[in-house]
Amino acid sequence: MIVRLLREPLLQFLVLGAALFAIYGLAGKRGSDAPEKIVVSASQVTNLGNAFVRTWRRPPNQEELRGLIDDYIRDEVFYREGRAAGLDRDDVIIRRRVRQKMEFLATEMSVPEPSEAELAAYLASNPERFRAEDQLTFRQLFLSATRRAETIDSDSKQLAGVLARADEAVDATGLGDAFLLGEEFRAVAPTKLTSIFGESFAKQLSVMEKGRWQGPISSGFGQHFVFISERAQGNLPPLDAVRPAVLREWENARRLETEQKLYASLRSRYEIVVEQPGARAAEAASR
Repeated sequence: MIVRLLREPLLQFLVLGAALFAIYGLAGKRGSDAPEKIVVSASQVTNLGNAFVRTWRRPPNQEELRGLIDDYIRDEVFYREGRAAGLDRDDVIIRRRVRQKMEFLATEMSVPEPSEAELAAYLASNPERFRAEDQLTFRQLFLSATRRAETIDSDSKQLAGVLARADEAVDATGLGDAFLLGEEFRAVAPTKLTSIFGESFAKQLSVMEKGRWQGPISSGFGQHFVFISERAQGNLPPLDAVRPAVLREWENARRLETEQKLYASLRSRYEIVVEQPGARAAEAASR
């Protein structure tokens, strides 16, 4: 019954009319006072012209510029009157845009140029962000899951027996299948291994000993036996080698810190009251 009533055109017309009447009433009341001033500054006119140039690749003529200014004034009038009528209070999009602008202002207020000492200190206190990855050099023997669909388990056991008594220089002729990226991998980082063979393969390889054949390790391609010949531990590079990354991270950290300080300062001006969802219902039920 209520849903059907809400869908009635007459009711919708009355609700819309009431809202417009309230806005017109507020505008009329404010119109009896001295009118507010809208100033379109020279810099704003320049900005309007520059925006036109970015879009149309040419400056606006006088008529077009006049239209841009008129449209700006129209925006400002509707914006002020809409705020005065409270139309912005429950609009999530407006609230989010205003918040983004405040955060942008916080960014503009922050981040002076860092000194060499500040960048060096930031690098030293955040080594995990800039440390080079470990690197592995290894050789592999590969059994294709596609080519050996019926025999891969038995072939894997047979190869494991052969490799248990072999060294790195084992003759691979006839022992395995060709792999698209080859048999040898030099100074490969774990992230690269993950992108090629998958995360499980890279994790297993990271804890294997070097100097002997081990496996099989499964991947999406099939079975792999590996001989790790070298393991280079990642180190913290000097500042000159990673300066752009350190500067970027330092500026981002300073921006977040400044933004948080601004928010804390602004929040301290308000008394914050958070009502629990059931509080009003419980209060109403006790009456």
